[in-house]
Amino acid sequence: MRHLFVILFLLFSFGSFAQDEQLPVAPPTITGDPLPAKKQYYLLSPRISVTVPHPMGNKSFKKSFVGIYEVSGGLNILVHKGLFIGATAKNGLLKITENKITDYNASMKINNVAGKFGFDTYVGEKNRTIFSMALSYGQNWTSYEGIKYKDENNKPKLNSFTTSYWEPEMNIFFLIEANFGVGATISYTVFDAHFDPYDLVLNEYAKFGTDNAVSTQFFSFGFGFYYSMIKKKK
Repeated sequence: MRHLFVILFLLFSFGSFAQDEQLPVAPPTITGDPLPAKKQYYLLSPRISVTVPHPMGNKSFKKSFVGIYEVSGGLNILVHKGLFIGATAKNGLLKITENKITDYNASMKINNVAGKFGFDTYVGEKNRTIFSMALSYGQNWTSYEGIKYKDENNKPKLNSFTTSYWEPEMNIFFLIEANFGVGATISYTVFDAHFDPYDLVLNEYAKFGTDNAVSTQFFSFGFGFYYSMIKKKK
C-alpha cells in the first residue's frame, strides 16, 4: 500500500508539468456554461484537513485501536508552477474501545511535525479543480492514557514514545473562488516504530500473536480546505 502511494506520487509529479500550457478561452456556449478559468499560481497556501485514521499493517494494532480523529494544518510555499515545499503539523486520537477489548478504555494521542514537498495541478477543462500530491517526513510524539495492568511486577514498558515518520497524501479540491476550495484528502502514515501489545501488557486482556515486528501504520480519509494568497507574477 505505501509503495503504491510513492509510485503514484512520482508518476503524477513528472506528468503534471506537461499540463502547464494555458488553455485557450472558449467562446460562450448556448447552454451558458462558464468559461474556463485562468490558471493562477499563488506564493503561499495554508491548508487544513480533518480526517479519521484507520489502523493498518500491524494486525495487533488493528485489533487494539480504532481511529477517532486527526486535524492537520500547514503552509505551502510555491517554488515553480505548482511545485511547492512546506511544513505541516497534526494532532490525532485513537482509542481502545469496548468493541476492541472488553472492559477496556484507553487512548493513543499523536502529535506530528514535518516538512513536505509536492505539487498542485489543475485538472479538467474549466480549471476549477485542483489535484494535489505531497510527501511529508518528520517527527512524531505519541502518548498513551488509561493503559491498565493486573500484575504489579509486569507493568507496561512504555507510556509514550518518539519516532520519525513519513506520509504520502493526495487531495482534490473543488474551487469556490480562484484561491479557495474544499475537497477530499487521503493519506497513509508510517511510523518508524513497531506496535507491540506486550509492551502495553494488553495481552492480559486479549489474545495476541507474537509476530509484531511491523511498523505502526494507518490510512486516513476525510475533508480538506484549500486557500492561497499572494498571486505569483509570471
